[in-house]
Amino acid sequence: MSIPRILFSFILLSAVSAPSYAQQRGRQREQQPEALALPVVPLTPQQIEVITKQLVDVEKQILEMRNSSLTSIMAKLRSAVASEAAALNFHLDCEKLVNIERKDLAKTEERDRKEQMERQAERRKDGNEEDQGDLGAAAKLQIEYLLLTLEAHETKAEDRTKLLPKLQAYIQKVVASADKLKGRAGQTLGRDLGGSVIVDALQIRRFVSADGWTTNPLNLGAMWNDTILPIYLADGRKEELSAQWDARLSAETILNKARMPEPEFMIWGQQELPPMKWQRAKYLVANGPSPVNALADMLNHIKAYPGHPDAPQWLEELRSAVGAAAPSGGAPATPTGTGG
Repeated sequence: MSIPRILFSFILLSAVSAPSYAQQRGRQREQQPEALALPVVPLTPQQIEVITKQLVDVEKQILEMRNSSLTSIMAKLRSAVASEAAALNFHLDCEKLVNIERKDLAKTEERDRKEQMERQAERRKDGNEEDQGDLGAAAKLQIEYLLLTLEAHETKAEDRTKLLPKLQAYIQKVVASADKLKGRAGQTLGRDLGGSVIVDALQIRRFVSADGWTTNPLNLGAMWNDTILPIYLADGRKEELSAQWDARLSAETILNKARMPEPEFMIWGQQELPPMKWQRAKYLVANGPSPVNALADMLNHIKAYPGHPDAPQWLEELRSAVGAAAPSGGAPATPTGTGG
């Protein structure tokens, strides 16, 4: 397997843990100070040649050290996803490292914290906590998505297509595991990777990010919006956009039905699903192979959900779209398939 481009800096070799990512900024990205521009320093041709040669040598050394760190960390993560039990144990080990071993605790406090974590671990493994879901399954999926996210971080945007099959396979695993992701298990998987104790333990928080890639392992909608749909669109696969939207709606419906109490799921289906279907139709008007058919879908959608709180807004949006398409001085064209 080829080694990805530069990922990790020398911070990986540090034994000092930074403060909790979640405590620092919740789900927002850290604000980096503006880099100061270096002044122009006059150099002789000989000085430029000497410095350039040394930079080449240093770059080679940096690449070797960082690739070594990458190989080691990726190997740990791949070992951790060998099974749900291995993933859960790895997660617990990271919790102990971050919350006990790296803390300056008094002996009594350290003993109490260890005992508390051990009791929690036993309850997790035995499934004694009501509605907690399968924490082993959640831990395994979290680590699998972390591996994918690190790959995305190291992949140029124009090369992101090669990660598409892996991302789609991950989504299929999440949907297949929907029944296991209730309660605490779903809450654990639904946290941003930046707040994961695994990321803190490995000291890779600054590298868990990528443009056009969500860092929430349970946000299926963002996976389609940020990554999958843009890739299909950029590749000129307009004919497949409708099917991808249908796949997204199906996946989110299955996941929510498995995780939510029946009354809550019914409310979701009545209040949250219709706006998603409306966004599908609007997206296909703008990007799909047949904007006229997508306009017809918008009209049929309003007819199907006239009592939805957003129906007046939908009506105005459709009127605006049809009015903009009308010939100057003529009547608006009627989308095909609407029944007039």
